[in-house]
Amino acid sequence: MKKLITASQKKRFKSIRSIEYEYDRVDGTCVVYFLDENKPLTKYHKRSSKTDDDMLMRIVKLEEDENDNFQANGKMIDFRFSDDYKYPTACYVECDKENVFQSIHNHFLDVFGNAIEYNWESPGWRNSEEFFIPFIPKLKNVSFCISMYLDGHFSDVRHFENFFSLSPVAKTIQLHVKRRMGPFNPDSKFYQAEAIHIATPLIHSRDFLRHFQGRQFSLNCNRYEKSNLIDFVNRWKSGEAFQNLEYAQIRIIYNNRYLHRIFNEIGVKYIDANRQPPTHALRFGFDWCYKNRTTHPITSHAYVVRETDNRVASVQISVISFLFGVWDKTEEEFLEMVE
Repeated sequence: MKKLITASQKKRFKSIRSIEYEYDRVDGTCVVYFLDENKPLTKYHKRSSKTDDDMLMRIVKLEEDENDNFQANGKMIDFRFSDDYKYPTACYVECDKENVFQSIHNHFLDVFGNAIEYNWESPGWRNSEEFFIPFIPKLKNVSFCISMYLDGHFSDVRHFENFFSLSPVAKTIQLHVKRRMGPFNPDSKFYQAEAIHIATPLIHSRDFLRHFQGRQFSLNCNRYEKSNLIDFVNRWKSGEAFQNLEYAQIRIIYNNRYLHRIFNEIGVKYIDANRQPPTHALRFGFDWCYKNRTTHPITSHAYVVRETDNRVASVQISVISFLFGVWDKTEEEFLEMVE
């Protein structure tokens, strides 16, 4: 049966870039989407970005007086079909919830294997005190992606830390910080995420970057201390921290005049002004819907070198932005790319 399905859907399967589980923690409903590589998506939190045509199934909580079953991986799962929808609805009882998700996901793995991405999405966490302990089933090869508003309940660091201690390490985190918060635990799993984007539109930003252990970091803020930015570059140059870092972007709306003078304080080197430096760009990691988007290109004559392995990072500034792109190149290899 698997071979028959795979053969009949071969053309369609080639364009599938990911399977997305979009879970609603309030009613326990999960919508499962096939995302087509050939279909561009609009902004994630706009519902129009995913349509019924992208939907594979819904997974919902089963009413106790209903019972129609379909067998999946040796387990009985209730599936409902309706003329009103293009997709089936799978049902679960609370005590068997995780087993149902695992069985359905194992079918996807059986068909697609590791050829596509699998994302568990949990958007829009805000003031939900009763729901701050997340439900995230143990699914193979699935990345955890979350967006959260640090306001109300989650502005309490204890609740914030508890949430991430009970969650797997995230692939992508988007934070909208609306209140001042105390410092996070330096060992928090929050800092282990692969990519973090933070927006602090109304407050003076604390140093979220200092303990970051992942690959891509982005911060949009009103103000950012010059000393924190210098400390970041110096710790990277010495090899003390940020060994996994590939890209950092900090946008500072106010009190940013120091940016145009900071090169003198972080010890940059320069490529000859008459030559063309290479452009640094990576796959964009801050938004799980923009699979083909890249980070902001960095084409700069300024760069710094890490002492421990002679690796290079391009550094670029504008009126309000500081960009930092790490190359998988030694200084000698980097300079060979200069035209």
